[in-house]
Amino acid sequence: MSAASTLQDQVSQDIGLFLRRHKDPRKGLSLLAARSQIHTKTLRRLIDKEHNPGYQTLYKLYACLIGTPDFDQILQTAPKLVQEKLKRTDPQIKSSPLFKYTVSTEQELLKDPCFSELYVLAETRPFDHAYVRSRFGEYGVQVLHKMLQMNVVRLLENGRYGLGMNRSTFSAQTIKTVGLRLTERYSKPSRTDENHANYMNLFFESISENTYRRWLEIDNQAFKEKIRLLEDPASRGPIPAFMFNIIDTLQES
Repeated sequence: MSAASTLQDQVSQDIGLFLRRHKDPRKGLSLLAARSQIHTKTLRRLIDKEHNPGYQTLYKLYACLIGTPDFDQILQTAPKLVQEKLKRTDPQIKSSPLFKYTVSTEQELLKDPCFSELYVLAETRPFDHAYVRSRFGEYGVQVLHKMLQMNVVRLLENGRYGLGMNRSTFSAQTIKTVGLRLTERYSKPSRTDENHANYMNLFFESISENTYRRWLEIDNQAFKEKIRLLEDPASRGPIPAFMFNIIDTLQES
């Protein structure tokens, strides 16, 4: 993978190299779409330099092009422009650059509601053994032991469990799955009448392409601003919070 002048040039070039290894480029594109879980339309836009890929797309794409799902290997092996985009835009790297992110952790997070809830709580409000047993029973204790063996959680000095060195990567599917679980479990509609308690909204309308893009830009900037607040140590405190927001079309594909 040789250097290019822009990220879009680099991505287009690297996809082109992959396709040239196949006699039929269309079959090659379908194969890349299946392996990366990136839609063929998106891949074509990347080839034509009509799309500026986000960090999630880059992870999925280069996991296939490099031949490894390992987060750290992708970050170390990907072209320089890709590495720079990942380091600049992935909120996990920005907040905790020394941790190891593994696909195996994400797989457990995706398939097991108990694992995902304990993962989130270990980061936001560390828990003890008694809480796990009362909340999830004996199965929860087994999951906790698995998380300890995987170095996903660690025992703190106060006898509670917090996140360990191994963290989860977060694909779009995992964001959706974990976000829905947290929303179902912890969102509190009864508190929306209280000032500063929580926030939720729902809106649907038929809108123009330009408006749709503006919506996406507004929410993207709002997310970045929320993450930027956490760069100030004074922003950390005792309230375990989560945010989960989606903008999408009312079309199935």
